[in-house]
Amino acid sequence: MERLLRVEKVTQRFGGLTALDQVQMHVDRGEIIGVIGPNGSGKSTMFNVITGMYKPAEGKILFKEEEITGLAPHVIAQKGLARTFQNIRLFEKMTAMDNVIIGMHSRTKAGLADAIFHTPRKRKEERESEEKARELLKLVNLYDVRYELASSLSYGYQRKLEIARALAVSPEILLLDEPAAGMNEQETAELLQIIQKIKKLNKTVILIDHDMKFVMNICERLYVLNYGVLIAEGTPEEISKNQDVIDAYLGEEDEE
Repeated sequence: MERLLRVEKVTQRFGGLTALDQVQMHVDRGEIIGVIGPNGSGKSTMFNVITGMYKPAEGKILFKEEEITGLAPHVIAQKGLARTFQNIRLFEKMTAMDNVIIGMHSRTKAGLADAIFHTPRKRKEERESEEKARELLKLVNLYDVRYELASSLSYGYQRKLEIARALAVSPEILLLDEPAAGMNEQETAELLQIIQKIKKLNKTVILIDHDMKFVMNICERLYVLNYGVLIAEGTPEEISKNQDVIDAYLGEEDEE
């Protein structure tokens, strides 16, 4: 199994607050990995460090054995890591189709002159982009609304559109930040099927979510953070029986 991503002793501080404390994790090609923990445990900070939004105070991130610590987010995306956000970030006045096509921008090779003169190279890229966008919209079950504005789509549809747009950069690792947030049971079940289809495309998935049933059903391994510290890692079955996890997170949910 190829080791695709390594997080080595990463620490992130914000003033006097330590958001991540010597966190270590790894991801192998083709895995679906979950990062869970209570609110404020450091999950989104971990995603932000991996994708270049933050540069860690200590430690390093390696992607395919190349250090990517602190590189700009667009450079990391070009290398093969793409993400969605907890707060949806779509171009609301663009169609679903155009939102996906614009996600391919970093992969296009036609230059300014090609665009101005609409050269054969530019026209070929446009056709290929449109075809790929159609395929991705079919993958996330949004093909029938491809010409609708993003702003007119339901919340669940917007979540799926953001996944399609992230896939448009042809990433090797897809990071999903709270993909099931705000979804009903039927939408969550559909999302689970979509992620399984994504895995079959030889993609690796890392996700954060609070829906424990969803996480336990989709992830092969889990990392559990609490107050920025990695308190457990293992299979869903192992994590569900871990007393530290039950005390920190699962038990907390049972009490609500």
